[in-house]
Order: sequence, then C-alpha cells, then structure tokens
Amino acid sequence: MPSRAAVVDRETLQPFAVLVLFAGIALVLSVPWTERVGDWGRSAFAGRFPIFFAAQAFLLGTLGLSLGAASAARREPRREAAKLLLARTLLGQFVTLPYVLFARALFPTSGESLALILGHAAIVALAAALGSRILEEPTRRRLARAHPSKYLLFLAYCLVPLPTPYSVVSPLGLAAGLLAGVGWRPLLLAFSIPSAAAGLLLIPALRRQGGE
Repeated sequence: MPSRAAVVDRETLQPFAVLVLFAGIALVLSVPWTERVGDWGRSAFAGRFPIFFAAQAFLLGTLGLSLGAASAARREPRREAAKLLLARTLLGQFVTLPYVLFARALFPTSGESLALILGHAAIVALAAALGSRILEEPTRRRLARAHPSKYLLFLAYCLVPLPTPYSVVSPLGLAAGLLAGVGWRPLLLAFSIPSAAAGLLLIPALRRQGGE
C-alpha cells in the first residue's frame, strides 16, 4: 500500500514557487506609477481594473491544473487526492495572502467583497485541479502538457465572458465587477459554474475509491 502523500513535498513545491513569483510580479505591475503621492488614486487603468486580483485568480487556476496533473502522475487514490487537492489549493491561497493584503490597500474594498474574490478563486482552483486530475488519469505517465485541452478550456473560461454583460463569470472579471457594484444575479452565476463543476468532479472520487 502506498504511503500517505504530504500536502507539499519536493514534487509539488515547484508550482507553489511559480505561483509566489508571478503573483509578486502581478502585484508590482498593479502598483500605479505616479510622480506624486497625491496622484495615487487618479491612475485610471489601475483604478478601474484590479490587476493583482485578476492575476491571482488566473494563477491559482493554473496552479490547480498543475496540481491535478501531479496527483494523477503520483497515482494518489481518488478520495485522498480530493482531500489533498483541496488542501493544496487552499495553501496556494494562503501563500499569496500577504500580497492580497497589500493589494487591498491599492483597491479598497469591503471585507465581504474581498472574501467573495478569494472564495471564488479557491473554488475555481479546486475545480481546475479535479478536472486536470481526471483528464490526466488515462495517461498517468505523461507530463502536464500532455493534455493541452485543459489549458485551452481554462483560457476560454477566463476570456470568453469578459466582453459580455456577464464578465464577472470569468475569474479575471469578478474582482472588477465587485468593485463596480455588480448585481447579485451575475454574481450568483459566477459562483454557480465553478461550484457545480467542482461538485460533479468530486463524484468519481467519492464513488470509485475502492477500485484503487
């Protein structure tokens, strides 16, 4: 019987390092460039589009894709894998928390809105991780790039809703929508899609543990 896997080890450490690096870069890029302190709040682009929160949501989703592929390659039992993927995606949220606190100073928002932004990103990351694991299972020995379809699907999910009235459905558009005061119906839809996906993807883990 295989030994219990750790939440983080040498094989899963690299995706977290990449997350921290690129989230830091996104935070630097989100800082408005002004000549005077008094002009800080008048940086139009940074004020209208919260770069960091959009980047963090995207990076957490790609982290989930990588973690799901790694879980399949390691042949972690499905029920255990589901628990580990949940813990790992939440850990990804935790390691970027210092960035989040700084970004909140750049884009002042209520505690409720911040909780919704972080919660949505975590749900999306978990759904991405579970979906990636299932896609990788038939070809366990391949690398994560063996299934480029998962990256294409994730990109479509992030980009297609942006030019529509339901841009908040995209992880890239949710933070901007919340800062702009989006209504509850688009917000409900934004949470329903990844939550339903994660729930459906959990079913195989709950039903087929005995065969592994």
